[in-house]
Amino acid sequence: MICAVLLSITGAVLGIVRSPSSVLASLPAEGLATPRTHITQLAPTPKPTQGLEGKQEAAAASVQQQAAAPVSARLDSPPKAAQPGQPSIDPANQYIYNFLDSYQPQDIGGGCAAVWEMVPDYSRLPNWLTTPSQPQQLYSKISLYFLAAMLIRNNAVDATECANNGISVENPWVANNCGLSKAYAAVIEWQNRFNGVILDIAQQTGVPAQLMKNIFSRESQFWPGIFTALDEAGFGQLTVGGADVLLMWNTNFYDQFCPQVLVPEACRKGYTNLTINEQQMLTGALVRMVNATCPTCPDGVDPRLAEFSVRVFAENLIANCNQVGQIIQNEAKRPPNRTSTYEDLWLFTLVNYHAGSGCFQGAVRDTLKGNYDLNWELVASNLPDYCASAKLYVEEVIYMPEIAPNPTPPPATPTPTPAP
Repeated sequence: MICAVLLSITGAVLGIVRSPSSVLASLPAEGLATPRTHITQLAPTPKPTQGLEGKQEAAAASVQQQAAAPVSARLDSPPKAAQPGQPSIDPANQYIYNFLDSYQPQDIGGGCAAVWEMVPDYSRLPNWLTTPSQPQQLYSKISLYFLAAMLIRNNAVDATECANNGISVENPWVANNCGLSKAYAAVIEWQNRFNGVILDIAQQTGVPAQLMKNIFSRESQFWPGIFTALDEAGFGQLTVGGADVLLMWNTNFYDQFCPQVLVPEACRKGYTNLTINEQQMLTGALVRMVNATCPTCPDGVDPRLAEFSVRVFAENLIANCNQVGQIIQNEAKRPPNRTSTYEDLWLFTLVNYHAGSGCFQGAVRDTLKGNYDLNWELVASNLPDYCASAKLYVEEVIYMPEIAPNPTPPPATPTPTPAP
């Protein structure tokens, strides 16, 4: 699927060389995908050995100049001088670091169960809705062809012995089988290096840790930079539409983020009362914030932005949970805890996140015509034709295949976002 990734990202992330022997892992045999178990110890992340080359810095700088939307950041303090090993901060991006330093979550651990006013039986939840007690329990060994290609392209893996240097001839943004074999150990290391961060955010927000990791695998293959032309960024591949949902349906996040970009007087009007231009400034700034590409960082990745993008993604899922609950209330005239199970509501949230609220609302409306309760099978069967692919997306996320599909852009057809 990856056919339009910007050429400038090829050197923007990971300008270092890691030894594949740091992680012992075998390439899985071809065959049917099976659910994963999490019993292998987490491999340590080697320290970087060299920085980015000058041509990589120039390429990444050109990416940052292509902002998705104009941002007029209100600087509360002068830009901080870069410390060794830290990114040099563009004054236009100072709002990002102000927000990272000041953000306060609303509640600890309430998550979407609190949004839906439910108390799930945590002992009976499927694996994809669980939050383990240790990062090692999130360990995964997934064959990620896109991530392998990015590691090869950024000289983290030597695949010169392979045909076409390990890159597919048909699709230059994925590795071929030989390239994946050469990069597999590094792929394993990279996809597990943020397990601790995912677990911490899950425990703070109540968003299931395994679900977040599964979505990161499906959306970005754990590559925390940009995907296509700055339209999608971060581990969860946040889009402008996704940022719109987050700012509209997560008021705690909006109340703290907006004053970093707009003047407080404008922010007090509320997101839905802002002008279109002001909303675009906010959504553009938010997508820009979760792009962890950093040409001045040792790995080509700003670790603070990469880690904070996990927080933003969790808050975005909570926003989608709010929106799903309100759609059900509006259409069924009943609260979500009276129409659906906790598991079903999360499946609905994945549809809403991937395909948009218009898809989900249309499926709910058609399902209710038969006077049925809202369960996954019925709602999925009533998805409109233009977003029926959302069912496959959900199944891939919860099934956790050993060989992950390549990242895909969201549906091209925009869907309206119901107001709170």
